[in-house]
Amino acid sequence: MPRAAPSETAMHRLEAQADLPVVEALADRIAAARRLREHHLWEILRTLPSLAEARDDADVRHRFRALMERDDFLAASQALVDAARPVCHLDQLVCLDGSWVARILSNGAIPRAVAVHSDRVAAVMAALVALDRPGPVKH
Repeated sequence: MPRAAPSETAMHRLEAQADLPVVEALADRIAAARRLREHHLWEILRTLPSLAEARDDADVRHRFRALMERDDFLAASQALVDAARPVCHLDQLVCLDGSWVARILSNGAIPRAVAVHSDRVAAVMAALVALDRPGPVKH
């Protein structure tokens, strides 16, 4: 049986993501990424419900853009965490056996989210996205 070409596989993955809610699709993209790139962070800012106020705040956007222009993705991810509403903060970011573990605490409906990823920035962003996911998140 012939195997699907990589472009066909990517197309099927995009079609499947199109059926998911925005936050779920974003969580899947972060999990699938080996390393987060600039466009991932911009997409998080553009689509995450907890960053709606940040999108409308010129100071936040200017600070975020400056960090992105310096390729300081870790500081940019921290800026997104700091700008999220309800208020949250990065409580823990540690590397264990080659995987990064990020824990974000929140004043919102979900009090904390933990994410594990091989990329430090992806772990932070996955935890932030988890706070916006519908339904309980158990860690």
